[in-house]
This record gives sequence, structure tokens and C-alpha cells, in this order.
Amino acid sequence: MNSKIIKAVTALLAFSMVLPLASCGKKKGGASGKKTISDDTPWFDTALYDVDQGLNQEREIEYVYSDYVGSDENNIIVLTSGNYKIPDKIDWETYNYSDYVISVLTIVDRATKKTVRTIDLSTKLKDSDYAENARYSDGKITVIYTSIEDKTWENLVKEMDIDIATGEITDTRDLGKTGIYRKTFRLGDYTADSEMVWSSNLSYAILNVTSPDGSKKKIEIKEERNSIYEISAVLPLSNTTALVITYADNGSAYFIADLQSGTITKTDAKDYDWIDLGMLYSTFNGSDGNVYYATPAGISKINLKEKTDTEMFNYSWCGINRNILTNLQIAEISEDAFLLCGTQYNDNPFSEFPERNGTFYMVEFNRAEKNPHAGKTILEMYSSYGYMDDKIADAVIEFNETNKDYFIEVTDRYRNIANYSYSDLNSDDELDAQQLNYNAEMSSKLAMDILNGEGPDMLMDVNAYGQLKNPEYLADLTPYIGKLDPSKYFTNILDAAKTDGKLYNFPVCYTVEGIQTDAQYAGSSGVGFTTDEYVKFLKDTLNGTDVIPSGQTMYFAKLFNSMSDRYIVNGKADFSDPSLKALAEFVKDNVRGKSTDWDEQDNEGRYSTYAINGYNLSDTGLAAYTWCGSYYSYFRNLENLNGSTAILGLPSADGHGPAAGQYTSIAVSAQAVSIDACGEFIKMLMSDKVQEEIAMHGNFVLNKDAFRKAGLAAVDYYNEQGGVDVDRYDEYGNKIPPRNKLNFSESQVNALADIISSCEFMDSGDAAINIVLVEEMQPYFAGQKDLDQVLSVAQDRVQKVLDERG
Repeated sequence: MNSKIIKAVTALLAFSMVLPLASCGKKKGGASGKKTISDDTPWFDTALYDVDQGLNQEREIEYVYSDYVGSDENNIIVLTSGNYKIPDKIDWETYNYSDYVISVLTIVDRATKKTVRTIDLSTKLKDSDYAENARYSDGKITVIYTSIEDKTWENLVKEMDIDIATGEITDTRDLGKTGIYRKTFRLGDYTADSEMVWSSNLSYAILNVTSPDGSKKKIEIKEERNSIYEISAVLPLSNTTALVITYADNGSAYFIADLQSGTITKTDAKDYDWIDLGMLYSTFNGSDGNVYYATPAGISKINLKEKTDTEMFNYSWCGINRNILTNLQIAEISEDAFLLCGTQYNDNPFSEFPERNGTFYMVEFNRAEKNPHAGKTILEMYSSYGYMDDKIADAVIEFNETNKDYFIEVTDRYRNIANYSYSDLNSDDELDAQQLNYNAEMSSKLAMDILNGEGPDMLMDVNAYGQLKNPEYLADLTPYIGKLDPSKYFTNILDAAKTDGKLYNFPVCYTVEGIQTDAQYAGSSGVGFTTDEYVKFLKDTLNGTDVIPSGQTMYFAKLFNSMSDRYIVNGKADFSDPSLKALAEFVKDNVRGKSTDWDEQDNEGRYSTYAINGYNLSDTGLAAYTWCGSYYSYFRNLENLNGSTAILGLPSADGHGPAAGQYTSIAVSAQAVSIDACGEFIKMLMSDKVQEEIAMHGNFVLNKDAFRKAGLAAVDYYNEQGGVDVDRYDEYGNKIPPRNKLNFSESQVNALADIISSCEFMDSGDAAINIVLVEEMQPYFAGQKDLDQVLSVAQDRVQKVLDERG
């Protein structure tokens, strides 16, 4: 994968922010009016089954993944691939790959959901063969597998047919030398296997089409001047034609494939710009001619003839945790019943990686005759892209089951608002600038809808939308939190989250942003640095290379945010404070002009950018810029920094401590159908039970007892495992050597609690204001304008922004 894309995705995950792509999601009302659930409002009864994949439970599994193959009225077929763990000590001269490979077909009885037969493909394949995927029809399983030719070492692709009743091979076919198989698409009576051919010149794709009579055609999909990297989807247009959507150098390219003749024709992308490409990673071509696809919020339906994209099923319309459902694929579907299948990995709360031994689930959905929540009023909860924390999803289900009057429905209806792509980004500054634009656009849209009475009732993770922090838009949640005992709660986090004394965003989980290092390097405040103290730290400890990766304008905006309450008070901007000038002068004299490009490498071949998973380690190994929101990230940094427990604030006028960031937050619209009902959900999240569940899921919470219990559990886990990272893997699946091992203790949990207690402000920023600062400060940093001049203009522009908000 392109290194720029890898780094962009990494940084986005660290920010806990996914930039939505274009979609055509249908708008659903929210606080625009009271919506009551009726008897015929969709609700689906569910039955969840885990599948016995026929693996040897006495052997330790290194990795396993299962995929739905196909089904009929009697059987469901599953293909499981993976590896048993190879012993640390092994005789490589006698090692046989097939002894450790997992390649199993599982036949599940449709009626009982029990496994009736398994077929071990490793006994039918050569040592170097690998089953890529499979399909099923008429009692026959066709397995597509790659095989390395013994003499030339070339990749060959082959097929074999297996009788479902006997498990015997009935036919094999050599498909010849080829590229890499990716997906199988079912198109009525046709099937099409996508294949990628990589080339140093121009890469291209192939559709291997199997006709109803069993004949095969290869359809090459090429661009004259652009490489094609992926076939995103193949959607049926008629009985014999299909729309092929590809990802290429110049963006998405669309083709019409004639499955009968084997010809391909490029078509105008504008005809299909209403399709949400960001969601088409898993499509199902229904027998009714519609295309169904799963999103993090539910299942949508595309009608290519009518050019419509509508929600067919919302995950809120059943009683199963939505985070289980988001990992499943559509196996069968109709308006009244459908089947989802897929592998669910159990998250390890104290590790970066989920357990590598997943469980294969099947979930049957059948439309209920009557909605059990009939009579309740719907509260719409907006979640960007439909995602939410697993334990918060549990809390939503509990609220819906126990509240007699209200029902929370989670939606992602704003994912079509901001059309941004991260594939062309090449630096932290570019990423930050794009995120500012996205936040400003989303803030304006939500503010407008809330004022018009059309916004959601509750909003998740909108703390970065500064425009909304106003009683016109959001409700003050302080009454629903109540007066908390500072000895039992991190009340400073709640105080830091307030704007003008009002809590507009409730921090369910939070991060700590700052510089992790040894406490001896702290300035006179003991929790941070003044700008002069940071210059000394930069030169004496970091050898002149800053761990904060931003360029000057973004760096200045970051420092401004940490002290913005000095410069903006009660809606009035005043940039005459000497401390603001001192920050600007510090940045000009000590910070790089722009952040390092992601594809630049230092002399040791390391990419100069945000390091993976929320920290940027200095070359000296004495400090790291971090935004940690879990025990994993904090304890991992301890190992990287040889036990350095302090997280210090970024350079400032007063040497203040680190910032808190809202990893997961919930706001309530000032126009909500019932603010009190929304407040009841906030109270539920503050309960000891939910706080402990969220903490034991690895996140930082407000309840100190829950925080401490989870922290001690993390200590025990890491000490038992011998360190933070056991079986670490890079983005290519290769094992990474272990880092420095420490013996963890309760004292490090106490140190982390002290760090959290030192957070005095919330790093959220105001996108519209930061955009002004970035634009206006650049001429000063470039030596083109006087500081007083640019601050004066910036103040006027910021004041206009504030005045427009009222």
C-alpha cells in the first residue's frame, strides 16, 4: 500500500476521526418533530448462532478468519483460513507448511445451525497452495486457489469442484498464470471473480466471468494512462450487463461489462456520483435486482434503475449490539428476512490488536409482526459514520429496553455532508488543515439544522465543532451530572470541558495530550513548560528536533487553543495580550516552517511523521508527543521511554499541564424532543456499572474507582504477558520485535491518575477560528508582515466569526 495512505489512515485513527466520503444517504428527521414508534415501525426479531468451524481446539491458533461462501435451503457453507501457531523451537529442515495451515470448509445445517461436516482442504492442496475463496451452487463447492509452479515459481490459479455430500473432488481446472484474486461477485446466473495484475508500468484488473453454461471469459479492465488498483464493486444492470466500479490513479473509474460477449466500455462517472463509494466494500446483489450493502449504521439498498439509495435496516431496529453487526456480511436478504454472517474478533482492552482467534457468527433477522417499543418517542443520536464504543452501544440497548417512554435510534445521516479524501495527503499539516475544513463545515451544517429544528436530539463526538458551544444549539448538561465528589471523580476533566461554565459536551471517555518524558525535564510548574523552558528542553534534551510534528501555522493554532480563554472572553476577541505575541515569536524562532512530508525518510530509513498509534518518539528516545486515551498507549510509551511516567503540557505562557481531549463525547440539542430524556441517558453513562464497563474496555473514565480497577488489571495483564506488546504485527502482518520490557506496578497507575488530575483545559479548538489563524499568521512566519499587523487582522476576522454566531 502507498506509504502516504498508510500514514494518513494511521493519523486519522489516532485522532479517532474518520473523514466521511460522499454518499447519498437519505435525510431522516431528528428534533424536527416528535416521532412516535407505531406497531408497524420496522423491528426485527433475531437469532444469533456461533459456528463450530471444525478446528482442532487442542492446538493454539495463530490466526483464523472465516467467510461466508454460499447457501441453499438446506445448507450454509463457510470457508475458514488461518494458521496454527508454529512452536518457538522447530526443525525447519522437516517443517511442513500444511501441518500448520488452517483451510477448512464447514457445512452447516440450515435448520439446526449445527455443523454437519467439515472438509479439510489442506489435505487436498499441495504444500504451497492457498485457498483464496470459494463459491457454492447446486450442491457443488468451487474453491479458487493459488499454486506456485515448482520449476518457474510462477503463480498459477486453479479451481476445484467439491461435492458437498461426499467431500470428494469432482473436477479441477487450471486457469493459468495470473494475478491476485480478490473478490467473487454473483450477478444473477453469472459469477465474476476479480483479479489484480500489478505492474511497474500500469496495473490493471481482470474480471473472470463464468457463464450459466459453465464457459469462462476474461475481461481486462485497463486505463491508458492510469493504473487500476482495485475493483470496488460489480453491480448488475441487467441479466447480462454489469457496472464495474474501480479505484484508479485518477480516482474512481466506471465501466459497463457485457457478461455475455466479454466486452468492456468505460462510462461517465457523473452518471453514478450519487453512489456512496465509501460504503461499497461489501455488497450483495439481491435476487430482486437491488444491490444491498452494509454500513456501520445499518443496511442500505441501491436501485440502479431509479438511482436511489435508501436505508433498508437500521441496527437500532433489533436487540443486538451494533458493533457485532458491523463486522458481518450480507448472506441472504429480502424486505422481511435476511441473514448476516462473519467473523467477530474479541477486543483485548489492554492491547492494540484484537484476539486473532475470531468467532464466526450467523444472525437471522425476521420482521416482527408488531414493534415491541410501539408508543415510545424516538430520540435520534447522530454518530459520525455510525460508529460508537462497544459499551456505549450496550448502554443504548439497555436504555431502550428499560425506558418506558423513549427509544434511542442511532443514525449517520450527515456522512454525505463533507466530501473529503485522505489519499492525496502527504503531511500532518495537510491532514490537520483538511480536518479543520471538515469540522467547520460540519459545525455550520449542524448549527443550521438545530436552529431550524431539524437536527438530531443527541450528537456524538462534536466537541471539535466550536460553533455549537452555545445555548442556542446545545443544552447545558451540568444538571444531569450533578455535584460530584472530587475524591471519587476526575471533576477537573468536566470543568475543562465546560465553556463559559456550561457543559455542552459530556466527556464519556477522554485522552491526554502532551509530551511524555521523565518528570525531571518539566519546567518550574512541574506539569508543563513555558516557551523559554521548552526552548531549553528542545535544545538540550531533544537535540533540536521537536517531537511536536506540526509546521508553524498548525503549531501556533494548537498553542492558541490551549490558552484561548485568555484571548476570547464572552464572545469578544482580544489579541493584544502579550502572551499571544510571545507564543507567535516562539513559534517563528523555534518551529519548522511546515511538517515533514510523509514520504521523506531520515538517514536511518524511518518515516518522519506521526508514529503509529498516537505518539511521535524523539530521536533521543527521551520524549514522545502523545495523545493517549487508553492504558495500552500509556504503558506502551513507558516501555518506549524506559519508564518515563510524566505527560507534560505543550509550551505555553504559564507552563500549564497537558490537555484533555474528548475521545468519546455526547451532546444534547437545545431543540431535542426531550432534553430530560436525553439527560437520563447521560445519567446512565455516569452510573458505576457503565463507568466500570467502559474502563475495563481500556478507556479512561471519570469514575476514579473504575479507572483504578482497570489500571491495576492492565498492570497484571502486561506483567503476565511479559510486556505491553506480545505478538506485535506491522501493517503487512509481519511480527515486530518486542520493545524494552518493564515490570509494571501500581505506582504507574497512580502517576497516570496524577497526570489526568493536572489537565486544566480541553483540547477541542474552534475550526472556524483556527482556519483564520492559519491563514493570517502565515505571512508573519514567512517574514512578510509585522506581528501586530497580522494579529490585528486576525482579531477582526475572528470577531466577525463570533458576531455571526450571535
